[in-house]
Amino acid sequence: MRRNFAWNVLVNAAALYVIARYLVPGVYYSSEFVIALAALVLGVINALIRPIFVILLLPFTVITLGLFTFVVNGLMLKFTTWIVPGFYIRGFWTTVWVSMLMSLFGTLVNSLVGKRD
Repeated sequence: MRRNFAWNVLVNAAALYVIARYLVPGVYYSSEFVIALAALVLGVINALIRPIFVILLLPFTVITLGLFTFVVNGLMLKFTTWIVPGFYIRGFWTTVWVSMLMSLFGTLVNSLVGKRD
């Protein structure tokens, strides 16, 4: 369990760095340490808060055939920007776009390296 959490934090940190640095304008961070801290906070939020939101918002996810999951992921990322000083994403839809790219990045990395359990 801890290895899986650490792996997810590492992949999220790499994804956030690449996305903020090269792909999406509107993602701001003050240092690489802030990116690592944001990935750690996002991991904790995903472990503790995200399951509650997934259950509460399940009807929307079913109606949209799963697409609402990206909005839930965007909310978790937005919570992260509120908690971590020096990390900011401009606009909610930019946050949803970043969460979609992070999901894609994580899927690609896990398929190339092999899923860590």
